[in-house]
Amino acid sequence: MRADILAWSVPILFCALALCFLFLSRLHRSLLWWSAGFFVASIGFAMTILPTTPGSVVKPTIEDTMFLIALAIANAAFASRAGRRPRWLWLAALVVAGSASAAGGLSIMEGSVLHEVLAVQSACAALMLLSAYEMRRDEGDLKPLLLGLCTLIAISLLFQNALLLSAPPDGLTVSNWRDTDWGFVFQLNGAATGVMLAICVILTTTLDIIARLRRESTVDALTGALNRRGLEQRVEALRRRAGRAAPIALILCDLDHFKSINDGYGHEAGDAVLCGYAALCARILGRDGLIARIGGEEFVMVVADVDLEAGATTAEALRVATRRVLWPGRLSGLSLSASFGVVALGADEPLLGAIDRADTLLYRAKANGRDKVVVEAAGQPVLPAPLPRLVRHAGVLAR
Repeated sequence: MRADILAWSVPILFCALALCFLFLSRLHRSLLWWSAGFFVASIGFAMTILPTTPGSVVKPTIEDTMFLIALAIANAAFASRAGRRPRWLWLAALVVAGSASAAGGLSIMEGSVLHEVLAVQSACAALMLLSAYEMRRDEGDLKPLLLGLCTLIAISLLFQNALLLSAPPDGLTVSNWRDTDWGFVFQLNGAATGVMLAICVILTTTLDIIARLRRESTVDALTGALNRRGLEQRVEALRRRAGRAAPIALILCDLDHFKSINDGYGHEAGDAVLCGYAALCARILGRDGLIARIGGEEFVMVVADVDLEAGATTAEALRVATRRVLWPGRLSGLSLSASFGVVALGADEPLLGAIDRADTLLYRAKANGRDKVVVEAAGQPVLPAPLPRLVRHAGVLAR
């Protein structure tokens, strides 16, 4: 009776989970794999409800193959999460080896399920260990949980095999297996494994979506550089890490005559230039620097533990590198330059105030012929920028 209740409830539960993952697959493509995996597993569990004739080989082998395919699909889902292609050859080899070994055991041992169970569960354990191996490159917050769960499932399957070998029951056949205590335990373990995997997948997907939304709220969609909010958050974190007394240089950059690029080459080419320039700045600044796009062609760069003189040196390196870029394709004739304003970010100074001071210096660089670096004079505060430029920056930063 226990086996009958479980046999009917498990395929229904797995089918419901498959539909749930199918509905949620638009949030993350790996959920399509999970939907397919749970659907295949539900078919395998549903087939166990049908009576099995004594000595049958075909029906138990099909059931075993369905379970192995379900775990192979789960492995593909883990690989998709880790951003790599599934190892189809390895997966196919494990599925074929497990199914063939189970079928051979049933044929040779005249319907005894002992060899069948050992073969299938060993193949399932190998598939779960392969899934744990795929998870090593996962970048999600719950990576240890998923990796540990895959490893635990594999160990559990091998432990069940050890118990079965240590005290092999007598008289187990394909026709009476489902009604035995062993059959109930193994089926219950399969159902619990599926539910635990489903819960972990839903949790990790939820955290992935939260992380993606948080990232999108702090990153410029075009260039991948920080936006205003992202810059403010990272600068505050930088101040906490480096200490309020640590020097911080702020560089404001504006690409010269950028409108002519859009007019002469098109807006797509202009977007490509912005993306390429953001990547160039990030490479020059290194891991300790921050870059944010705060306007159409305006970028703010912040470097920690760097005084005003070193900040000016960095800005000059950026200016020279800008001139030396060889743009590909139809941009090959483009000669790009940029103007810079460099200030020291005060310990308790609002970021917007430092940007306004750097903007005044940038305005001077533009007025003096562009392609220049203008640095704040030490001990001499920069006069506020003209009101229209302050208003313009406030509007840009508010977006």
